[in-house]
Amino acid sequence: MEGKIDILKDYPLRAVLLFCLLCCSTVYAQKQSGKSVAIPVDKVWSGHPVGFDIITTEKFQYICYYDTARNMVIAQRPLTSKDWKKTILPTKVKWDSHNYIDMILDKNGFIHVSGNMHGVPLIYFRSEKPENIEMFEKLSMTGKNEERATYPVFFKDQKGELYFQYRNGGSGDGITYWNKYSAESKTWNGLFDTPFFDGEKESNAYMSNPQPGPDGYFYIIWMWRLSPIANTNHNLSCIRSKDLLSWENMKGDKIALPVKWSDNKAVVDPVAPWNGLINMSFQISWDKEKVPYISYHKFDKSGVSQVFISRWEKGLWQTYQISSWEDFTWDLNRGGSLSNSVAISGVIDGGNSTVTARFMHEKYGSGSWVLDKNSLKVKETLPEKPAVAPAIPIPVLAKDMTLQRRMDNTGRFTMQWQTLPTFQDKPRPKPYPEPSDLVIYEVVEK
Repeated sequence: MEGKIDILKDYPLRAVLLFCLLCCSTVYAQKQSGKSVAIPVDKVWSGHPVGFDIITTEKFQYICYYDTARNMVIAQRPLTSKDWKKTILPTKVKWDSHNYIDMILDKNGFIHVSGNMHGVPLIYFRSEKPENIEMFEKLSMTGKNEERATYPVFFKDQKGELYFQYRNGGSGDGITYWNKYSAESKTWNGLFDTPFFDGEKESNAYMSNPQPGPDGYFYIIWMWRLSPIANTNHNLSCIRSKDLLSWENMKGDKIALPVKWSDNKAVVDPVAPWNGLINMSFQISWDKEKVPYISYHKFDKSGVSQVFISRWEKGLWQTYQISSWEDFTWDLNRGGSLSNSVAISGVIDGGNSTVTARFMHEKYGSGSWVLDKNSLKVKETLPEKPAVAPAIPIPVLAKDMTLQRRMDNTGRFTMQWQTLPTFQDKPRPKPYPEPSDLVIYEVVEK
C-alpha cells in the first residue's frame, strides 16, 4: 500500500489529530501489549510542539520532522535496515504549533511534502525521482489562491487518486480549496471551479478530512469560526458524498459548492459563538446499524464544559449531553495553539445495546463511558486502564516536557519525542530545552 493517512485509513481525523498530538498524546496513545523494537532517527527541536509525519510502504519508511536547527528534514530507510538517509528541505519552523508537516506518496512513488505554513505562501515539495529523497523541487500547485496557506492535508480516494486540501486566508476569513493531482502529467488542478468552503468574508470552516462511512458515503463534519478567538466557533455541521464531487446533507438535499457560511441546511447543532464549540475536540463515528454519531465539546447552560453527542434519528439530528462535570470551563477566549483540556473519541458499538466513548478531562481525568444505546445515558464510567506490558515504552519526561506520538499508516510503527507544551505560538524566553530524541518503535509481537 502506498501513502499513509489517506481517507481510507485515517488515524484519526487529521485536524483533531493535530491538536491531540500537541496536547494529549498520552491519552490517546497507542496501547498494545507485546514487544517493540526501537529505531532511533535523530535529535529534534523540542522548544514547542509541532506535528511530524511518518509513512511506511512495502519497501521503505519515510519520516518528515524538524531537526535541532528547526530545519524541515525528510529521512528514508529500507525496512530491512535501521540506517537513515536524510535530506534537509529549504524551510525552517519558528514558533507556530500550527506548522505541522504532511506527506504522501503518489501511485508512481513520487514523494509530496507540505507544511510549515500559517498564513504564508504555499510551501510544497515533490521528489524528483520516485522513492528517492535526494532531490526535491519546491513548486506551486495551481499558482492561484496560494498566498496565505494553512492546514495542508494530502488524501486519496478509493481509487488511489491524490488530492490536497488547504485554507487560503486567515482564521475568520479563510477559504478552503481542494486540488487534484494528475500522476500522468505531474500537475495539480483545482478539483472544482469554486472553493470547497467559503466563509463569505465573515467566517472560515474548521473541518475534518473526508471520512469513509460504512454506508458508502464520505462524510465531512465542520464548524465555522468568526475570528482567531477559538470561542467564536459555531454551527456544528455535516455533509456527505459518494464521489467527493456532489455533496448533500443527511436528508439528501443537495449542498451547492462552495459550502457557504450563510447556508444552514447542513447544521447538526446550531451552537452560537461563545458557547464552547471547539475544533480540537470533535469526531464522527458509526454504530453497527450504520447510524452516524458526532461527539464534541461545548458549554452547558451554566457555562460548564461538557461532552455532547448528536445522532441521526428519524430524519433529524438529536443532541444528548453525555457528561455531567462540575466547576470547570475550558478557557477558549484566546487565539493561537491551545492546550487540550477536554477530548472525546468517537463511539464504538459494544453490543448488548451499548456504545462506548473514551474521554480525557484536565480536572477529572480519563476513562470510558458505557452508554445505553437507546437513551445515550451513561450506564457506567470506566477508569483509564494502563496497558499491561505496553509495547511502546513511556520515557521519563524531562522537566516541563510533554510526550508527542504519531502512528504510521500501518499501525505497526509509532514515532515518539518530547517537547515543551504549547505557548500560543509565541517565542519562548531562553534558555531553550535540550534537543529530544526522535525514536520510532516497531511493534513486533502482540
